[in-house]
Amino acid sequence: MKTRIYVVFFLLLCFLFPNSKVHAEQNLQSMIQQAKPGDVIQLKGKTYKGPITISKPITLVGQKNTVIQSNGKRPTISLKGNSIQLKQLTVQQLSKDPKIPAISVKGNGHLLEGVTINTKSLGIDMENVHHSKIARVTIKGSGKENGIIVSKSSQNIIQDSFISRMLDSIYIENSDHNRFLRNTLVNSRYGFHLMFSKNLTIRENKSEKNYIGAMIMETANSVIEDNSFSYNAQNVNSYGLQLFDTTYTKVAHNDFSHNRIGMKVEKSEYNQVFQNTALSNFIGIQFYKAHSNTVTKNTFVGNVNDIQAVASKENDVNQNYWDGAWKLDIRNSGVSMIPYKADPFFLSLTQDVPEYQIFFQSPGMILLQKMLKSPDQLVLSDHAPLMTAQLNESKNTFTSPIGVWIVSIAMITISFSLITLGRKSI
Repeated sequence: MKTRIYVVFFLLLCFLFPNSKVHAEQNLQSMIQQAKPGDVIQLKGKTYKGPITISKPITLVGQKNTVIQSNGKRPTISLKGNSIQLKQLTVQQLSKDPKIPAISVKGNGHLLEGVTINTKSLGIDMENVHHSKIARVTIKGSGKENGIIVSKSSQNIIQDSFISRMLDSIYIENSDHNRFLRNTLVNSRYGFHLMFSKNLTIRENKSEKNYIGAMIMETANSVIEDNSFSYNAQNVNSYGLQLFDTTYTKVAHNDFSHNRIGMKVEKSEYNQVFQNTALSNFIGIQFYKAHSNTVTKNTFVGNVNDIQAVASKENDVNQNYWDGAWKLDIRNSGVSMIPYKADPFFLSLTQDVPEYQIFFQSPGMILLQKMLKSPDQLVLSDHAPLMTAQLNESKNTFTSPIGVWIVSIAMITISFSLITLGRKSI
């Protein structure tokens, strides 16, 4: 009899206070506080109000249309402690404060997988984070702040993620032994921006349509391989990859195509650049105040200028393929007997008067270059150029000097347009 009374009383309470249960379900922070270490919280396909803080090893798993949203003065999600997992959910940071991240991460052993972030500020802020993983994350922003910041962190992996419209897609500072694998970084200022870090691995990423594909600054003992740095040509200072004050770093099997400058090596030494492809860039590779670097077995095709060295010395440039080189191999050794020499005359001329670019490869410019050769110490030489291109297996077919012809035709068209406009104005 008493049991029946209790049941009736409980049903009466539910009838009189129907919103109490709904309120509990919607209060995500309460669910987190009630969870025990190791628990998995299955979220519904609806919008939850943030911000929330997680400081115990639990897992939040969303489903289609699961959204955690906030617009306050704190991150939408803050992770503190160890072994916290976020999976399959969308995070919306609507705060107008550009310094408040969508997700703040501290601690060790975390996993963010299948998370989508829409933000007007920072995407993910990782500080003092170790042995953690970010995988299949999508971040889209407004171009004012960074996608992912990694600072004072080590032994982390960021992989298979897509980041677009950020200041720097991935910014790394004072963080050693981290790996960045198979990410796609587009429409940002820098794809990668690395500073004061060492022993990093950047492998199989695509950094395209940025101002600079990857800016590597004051970095050592790192590996940059099998990446695509393409269409980074937003302004005259755009590069596919820039090494600045970088040492003992390996750059191999990368594709540098359709950039303003494919690769720039500045104030850097003892780096190895080999088996890369530079295709249809204005400048394939440029040295500036760099020395003791090795450049070998690379392929240069369809660039306006293959290579340039300014205030640089003792760089070993040997056995590369240059599509514009004279080729003679009577010993069938695979190496031409005629050295390839890159005269910086045209580039030096256009640095002073950029308008002269429209005369690239014109008969008059070629004659002028032969008459006014640069001093021997300014001419960079490959004394054993390869007879055949060393293409990366992952790359598709390419067309030889077509890129140069396209650039030349475009420049001639522009020059005729300017002349026509000038005549009309007169």
